[in-house]
Amino acid sequence: MRRLMMLLPIVALTALPTTPAGAAGSAAYCFHTWTDTANPGVSTNPGRSTFTSNGEKWDLLCQGLVRGHEVTGRGTFGEYGFIEGTCSAGWGEVHFDFTIPTTAGKQKFHLNFPFYYGPGGGTAQTTDFPGVFVFLPTAGDCTNAPVTEFKVVRNATLFS
Repeated sequence: MRRLMMLLPIVALTALPTTPAGAAGSAAYCFHTWTDTANPGVSTNPGRSTFTSNGEKWDLLCQGLVRGHEVTGRGTFGEYGFIEGTCSAGWGEVHFDFTIPTTAGKQKFHLNFPFYYGPGGGTAQTTDFPGVFVFLPTAGDCTNAPVTEFKVVRNATLFS
């Protein structure tokens, strides 16, 4: 069972979201990874924590069109928000700030949307930048100490 739970988020990352009905004509397929800190941390007891990537400093790799223009290189990404739940399941709201270089110059975004997670992974509830993510605790283990830092890997499609 443990192997299955570890494989589910990996399998989820291979599924790129499809274009939602009524989406804009530009789409870019993006991959990014970063580390968040959480305060006071997520544990086995239900609660609320804030999290942050500590700035728009993480690489954002995209291919395709952004606002009708070809992506020309690596972008930057940062996030902050809150988590409501436990280590095994919950939800939250995230604020993404990111910049993507294109043939028309840097394109800046600020998006807010809810997300839901279960053991090891989750999904974003947005039509602008839908995606799936996996996370791995890097500080705290949830049993003996709250998780106060975690690495996130996300695969998503940006419709702009």
